[in-house]
This record gives sequence, C-alpha cells and structure tokens, in this order.
Amino acid sequence: MKGELFPDRLAKRLGALSISTKSRRLGHHKGAHRSSKTGSSLDFSDFREYHPGDDLRHIDWNVFARTDKPFIKQFLDEQEMRVHILLDSTKSMSTDGKWNFARQIAIGFGHIALKSGDTVSFSTYNTRESYFFRKKGALHRASLSKFISKLDNPSSTMDFADHALKHIPKAVTVLLIITDGLEQLDKWEKLFRRLPGICKDIRIVTVHSAQEEIPTYEGDVRLVDIENESVIEVSMTKRIVEDYTEKKRKHETQLTALANKYGIRLLRTETSEGVMDLFTKKMRQVGWLQ
Repeated sequence: MKGELFPDRLAKRLGALSISTKSRRLGHHKGAHRSSKTGSSLDFSDFREYHPGDDLRHIDWNVFARTDKPFIKQFLDEQEMRVHILLDSTKSMSTDGKWNFARQIAIGFGHIALKSGDTVSFSTYNTRESYFFRKKGALHRASLSKFISKLDNPSSTMDFADHALKHIPKAVTVLLIITDGLEQLDKWEKLFRRLPGICKDIRIVTVHSAQEEIPTYEGDVRLVDIENESVIEVSMTKRIVEDYTEKKRKHETQLTALANKYGIRLLRTETSEGVMDLFTKKMRQVGWLQ
C-alpha cells in the first residue's frame, strides 16, 4: 500500500462513533462509559437511606427537611473500558491485501476506543517475537497508528488459534479478534471454549479477499500452501472451483455456528468493501458501534 496506512481523512470520518457494549467489566479509572454501579458523576441515579460512615456531603437536605430522615444521593458512575485488539499474523493474512485491510480495522477500532478515553491494548505475534501496545486516551491515536503501520508482513507458521490466549491480557471489557479464520474448526472450538472466561464481550472480524472467494486460475496449476509449503497440482475446472467454494462456504458457516455456541459475535468482511463501510455501516447495523 502506497502512502499512509490510515490517513487523517479516514480518522476524521470515524466522527462521533463509540463502542457499544453490555459488558459490566469496566476499568478502575474514570472514562466516558456509563457503568451499572453508582459513583461520582453529575448524573443522579437514586436515593438510599443514610448509614453511619456515609459522606455527609451527599445527604439531600431538601429531602431531610420534608421527611425528617437523612437520605444519600447516588450518582451514576462513568468508567473506562479496556479494549484489546488481537491481530492474526499467520502467512495466509499476507495475501490479496488482507494484511493492510486487517491493520486498518485494528487502527480504526483502536481510534474509536481511545477517543472515548478508554484503555486500548493491541497484540500480534510471529514465529520470532511478540508485539504489544497499551495506551489510554485520545492523545495516543497517532502512536497506535504508527505502531501498527510499522508491523512487518505476516510470517507466522504457527496455528493462530493454538497460541492466541497467551497474547490476551486479563480484565478485558471488549476483545476484538481480526483473522481470516482459515484454521481447522477443532482448533477454533478449543479457543472459543476458553475465551468467555477472559472476556464477556468477544467479537471476531473475519477478513476475506476476492481472490479467495472465486479463484481466477485456469488450466493446470501448481498450488503451494503459503503456511506449510505443501504442494498440490490440479487442473482448474469449473467443477474444482465449485467444490472449493462450497467447502469454503461450509467452513465459514460452521465457524459462525461455533462462535454463536459460545456467545461470540462474528462479522464477515471483504477487502473490497472498504474499512469505512465496515465501521460506519456494518458495525453499526449489528450493534457493535453507535
């Protein structure tokens, strides 16, 4: 990709978008999201009877004058969210523009969270090393963009689902996983079974390309698996292409069913759609953003 991966013109189009969640696991610092707990914001919640040790400054003296009983004013608490973004960096993500598109998704989602005063962490890894970023607040949007933009092309030959857990921090409000979802279903189920113990709001974006959807190869071709380098020679007939597309469709359907089984939300996207349509249309339509 020539030029900046996530230019300012894209960042500005995110506008007033914010992450919508029903998860109650919020951070300990002040933020812009309404908690179910009571605290010290300016928004009134309810009254409760005074108990010894309560802060006298919270007594409503007008109510006391009418009832001759002390009542405490309670206010809604506003807290931060902890948003973690995990990016699949296996070799299959390097094909057909998927890597740039996936990184744009990570940057955009991170920008939305940082703009709301949330703590954002990001991780990915390859065969040699791991990458981790954590910052809080809108001032760090540029540093997030720079960190993700500088990542090397995907080179991991490890199974993404087998190693994902060790790269997810504890106490996460929203977990976003960006992947092409091409690994075996039994590996995904093993991961999905354990994820709800880490986070109650898990979202997966699967990234697909046009070349993957309908291969344009013709005649006798030699196909090499980009991750394990296995080789297969095949004549690309109409029947072969139809069999491939049916198997891919079945895999995606079963992956979605597995996610639903464990309360995980999955959203399918293609590189041709553009990252802004994903944020301003698709994610809003499914209630991920508001």
